[in-house]
Amino acid sequence: MVDVVLMSQLLRAIPDNAAVLLVGDVDQLPSVGPGSVLADIIVSERIPTVTLTEIFRQAATSQIIVNAHRINQGQMPLMREDGQSDFYVIPADSPEEIQAKLLRVVTERIPQRFGLHPIRDVQVLTPMNRGSLGARALNAVLQQAGVFFSQRRSVREKATHYGTLYLKQDLSGGS
Repeated sequence: MVDVVLMSQLLRAIPDNAAVLLVGDVDQLPSVGPGSVLADIIVSERIPTVTLTEIFRQAATSQIIVNAHRINQGQMPLMREDGQSDFYVIPADSPEEIQAKLLRVVTERIPQRFGLHPIRDVQVLTPMNRGSLGARALNAVLQQAGVFFSQRRSVREKATHYGTLYLKQDLSGGS
């Protein structure tokens, strides 16, 4: 999920005499920022590429892996009825319903089912920043529910990264 800006900064930082090996997942979500750098590199056919076929990240029996392959092949995911799956589909008809169900999954269902803490152990990933299901809106909904960052910091107002304090609308940073 590397965007044009990050790839530009990376390539500028690498010495001219260095070799670069890029490793990625062909099925990874696109970057939130501008560009599809890795996809564009692959499609250009100017750089040699290799596709790995053996799965190491999760067990081959993981329903997440099985269904990811099925979806990539244009098939519907398989749903286990025994309650032992690591893959779930939660149907919803509107962004508001998705937000409500997401909140319930993060605050109730995941902690109860897997014994995970909603702040320390759960991450919510979304492929966009804007809109009612984007990172900004979901962070606000989860913060209002007391789930994310409310005990650590307010993402909407300020953030500290590598010793630099960033304030809302402050693109230059300062300390």
